[in-house]
Amino acid sequence: MRKFFFNALIYVGLIFLVVYLYQYDYLSLTALHVNPVKLAASTLLLWLGFLASVLSWQRALRVHGISIPFKSALSSHGLSVFAKFIPGKIWVVLGRASKVSLEGHSLKMASFVSLKEQLVYIWLGLLLSLAIIFGPTGTQGLIALVVVLIVGLTLFNFSGWLRRLAEYLFRMIFKREFTIPPVSFTEALPMTRVTLLYWALWSSGFYLFVSAIHPAISPLIAFVFPLSVTLGLIAIIVPGGLGVREGIITLGLTSVGVPLEQATAIAIAARLWFTTGEAFVFLAGFCASKYCKAD
Repeated sequence: MRKFFFNALIYVGLIFLVVYLYQYDYLSLTALHVNPVKLAASTLLLWLGFLASVLSWQRALRVHGISIPFKSALSSHGLSVFAKFIPGKIWVVLGRASKVSLEGHSLKMASFVSLKEQLVYIWLGLLLSLAIIFGPTGTQGLIALVVVLIVGLTLFNFSGWLRRLAEYLFRMIFKREFTIPPVSFTEALPMTRVTLLYWALWSSGFYLFVSAIHPAISPLIAFVFPLSVTLGLIAIIVPGGLGVREGIITLGLTSVGVPLEQATAIAIAARLWFTTGEAFVFLAGFCASKYCKAD
């Protein structure tokens, strides 16, 4: 049953990806003049970042006592990458956990680890975004939003009382038990090091991608990427952060002098650029799955 669920998740995620790319007109970009060398370098950094994200998932599992080989981490993480386009945002967390459970590990524990790793990922992305929101991109509203999210997520991750309050409110509203896994500093530290690695690779790649189209761009624009991704993830009702991410990137680019029309085109192109990384890790996960057999 779990294998059927995971396979269904893969196909549904791919269907939603195609639908949203078509619906939001991501497939019809006007011509952009692109430096091919910088574009290739940016794509290489992007793909390396996705491999580092697999390493982060493997490390998070190991910290919690679940030891799997890299090819199993690649299979579970890569094959579920497009599940984020399924409304609800929870399917990425459950998808890779369900794949790990097929190898004899606890589904509940793997799901908790998956959620914890996502919380650390979002928390670090918000912290990195401070470098840009206090610069030209920052408005009072955006600064307030990010600071509140950082403080709230820090307390949520590392403070027991806020987590217990959230669990109590959930029980009161939905009349169901719900447990939110705590994140300790001991667990977060080894997870943080690898997560910072792929944020650095992705952000550097994003800077090269933008400079391939608009050469006279500040290196600070790299920090717009974690801001756009994290706010897109937090927007729970928006599948894959579609529109939210592009809006933040457009705001960041126009704030440093890029014309609005070109900034919008770059933001849309950045979505397709990032999708090549998702496709890369998906295909790598598919290949790895041929050699990943449950014990």
